[in-house]
Amino acid sequence: MLNTEKLFGELREYEAVKDEVSQLSLRVTRLSKSAIYAAIRGDWPAAEESFRRVESEAAKLRDTVLKWPMFYGTGAHGLQEYVEAAVVYYFLKEGRIPRREELGVDVYTYLMGVGDAAGELSRKATEELLKGGVEAAQKLREAVEQLYLSMLSLEPRDYDLRRKTDYVASQAGWITEKLFYAITCRSLTAREPGEQGAGGSTT
Repeated sequence: MLNTEKLFGELREYEAVKDEVSQLSLRVTRLSKSAIYAAIRGDWPAAEESFRRVESEAAKLRDTVLKWPMFYGTGAHGLQEYVEAAVVYYFLKEGRIPRREELGVDVYTYLMGVGDAAGELSRKATEELLKGGVEAAQKLREAVEQLYLSMLSLEPRDYDLRRKTDYVASQAGWITEKLFYAITCRSLTAREPGEQGAGGSTT
């Protein structure tokens, strides 16, 4: 016969941990988005506060799935969001991409999060262009292009990682296109006064 008393306790613990992992993943995701949003706005006090909270919750999530590996799939999305937030935060603040070992995640989660960060860096480039920051947008494009080349050099065989690599390439292309229009418009605007003056002198 089954030892129902013992199994009952073990099942309740299993269910409680599964719920905890799910809730931790949701909190990490929410805080990661807050940290990214604040960093892109340049609100560093808010970004730092959100990111420190992300790190704390991500550490709890990471430790829990290490102890209960059967729930890794439940927590993987939260850890991927954490990587994305870390990449955006450290790149915009310090100009660097954090190493996988710093974040304590597996290689797949790390690369998927890095790939997602390309979209946020593209969004930051758009914000800079709206303020006339062409040079800042060019640096962001170079960073995203380098991310693409680095991921491509890894020759991923996993379908989702290949798609993520293509996504990074598309973001680099999108920034390039926006830069082209911004530089062209700026050039035309700079020439307009001279052209009007030349036109006026012939009348």
